Parts: sequence; structure tokens; C-alpha cells
Amino acid sequence: MDPERFRGFSTPELTPKDNLSILPPAPPHKYSSRPKAKSEHKLGLIIAFIIFLIAVAGSLTLLFLTHHKKAPSKTQTTSQAPTNNTAPAAAPQQIATTSYTTTNYNASFNYPSTWTVSDSGNAPLTVTSPVLQLKNANGSNVLGQIVLSLSSKGTLPQQFGTQTVAVITSQKISYTQPSPNQAAQSYISFVQYSTTVARGGLDAIYLSGNFGYQQDQTIPASDLSTVDPLTYISFYSCANAQCPLTSRQPLTIDSAVWSDSTFSAPLLLMLKSFTFD
Repeated sequence: MDPERFRGFSTPELTPKDNLSILPPAPPHKYSSRPKAKSEHKLGLIIAFIIFLIAVAGSLTLLFLTHHKKAPSKTQTTSQAPTNNTAPAAAPQQIATTSYTTTNYNASFNYPSTWTVSDSGNAPLTVTSPVLQLKNANGSNVLGQIVLSLSSKGTLPQQFGTQTVAVITSQKISYTQPSPNQAAQSYISFVQYSTTVARGGLDAIYLSGNFGYQQDQTIPASDLSTVDPLTYISFYSCANAQCPLTSRQPLTIDSAVWSDSTFSAPLLLMLKSFTFD
């Protein structure tokens, strides 16, 4: 081979580009694992937060149950008064009583032995207490007497007028031994006469039969005029401890004393004991 034949020719040099074409292919690119680590971190925080909330809720529940177990709350119950108000049962008291039967009014009843009966036949039957301390409508203590009266149907006291007002809601009582001709129960009504100035004062207590009244309701005379015999309790002031009849004056008492069983028990005893033939 003639070397001169190849003179002027040279072996071409490889450029960087040509070098790349003959290099082995690059390995596949591997993605960084950092995003995956972030997701796992967030998930861990969420789980930890949920566990924290459960722990807090459990602690609060335990604290609530422990507090209520150690210091139970007090509850108040309220009961609505019945439509037909019933007189409260008299507190247990030892009251010596005497029985009395009147042919003038075809009735029998019991009364405290210290009281006095007057039954002449020409006037209303009365049962009068000893002189005692009564609280007037102004709240002051005065000497006075309590008088239970029986009179013929329709003979209302003059001060009743054509109508009056209930100072306390009427209460229903049950008779102890009613006769076959007698209703088993009756209302008792608490009256303030129209001429009485003191607001809330109590002038008399009537056996009003089937008639019952709400507080401040008007009581027409026509209602009580049908009750036979008319039975009511009045109050009087006394000038002195002897309390002569000529000096006795009608008395308006504080209606709040009815809630005192010391005052109301002997009156309820008499009213409940009536037997009308």
C-alpha cells in the first residue's frame, strides 16, 4: 500500500457531541423522596392531634362525672295549685272539744271547750272564744274575740252589702261526719267587706257550699243567701280583758294569719265537724 496515497487525509477527531453519542445511556432519573416524607409527616401530625382531642375530651368527661358525684346539684320542683283549692290539714294539736246540737238549725258540731255557746232561738246561734290577741289588718296586736255564727238562710250581716270580695282564694273542706242529706264537702270563703279600707284585710270566713272564689273575685250576696243555715266566723276588738258585749266592735284582721295553724286549727275543727240534718 502506498503511503503517499493516503497523504493529506487525517483521521477525524471526535467532537464532544460525537462523544455523547457513543456513551452508554444514562440511568433513569430517580425522583427525590422528600415529598413522600412530607405527606407522612402531615399524616402523623393529624393522628397526634386527634389523639390529643380524644384525651382532652376524656379528661373533661371524667372531671364532669367526678364533680357531679361529689356535689350533686339540688333540684327544685314546683307544683301547680289545684283548681279547687283545698284547706291545709290542721297541724296536730290537742284541742279539747265539746259537742253541741241545736234544734233551731238542725245541726250538731264540736267546738273548743274554752269557747261559749249562746243559742236562745230568737237570735243567731253564736260560739264565742275567750279574749285573746288578734293581729289587725295593720299588723298590730289587739285584744279581741272570734265568733262563729249560725243564722237563717238569707240573713247576711248588714256590712256584707250587695257584694263583697274574696281576700284569699276559697278552700274546700271535707266534713268529718256528714249526714245523708248533707254534701260531703263545702267551700270556705274568705271575705273582705266593701266598706273595709285596709287592703288585704279579712273580715269573715263563710261556709259557702258549692260556691268558690279566686282571690280578688267579687262575691255576690245572692250566692251566700242560698246557704242554709248561714254559717260564718267574724272577728271583734275588745276594749279590755272583760270585753263587754256593748263595747265590742267588728275587727278586720290580717289575712296572712290564716296560714298560722295555731290560729286556723280550732276554726277548721269547728267548720269540718258540722253535721246538717
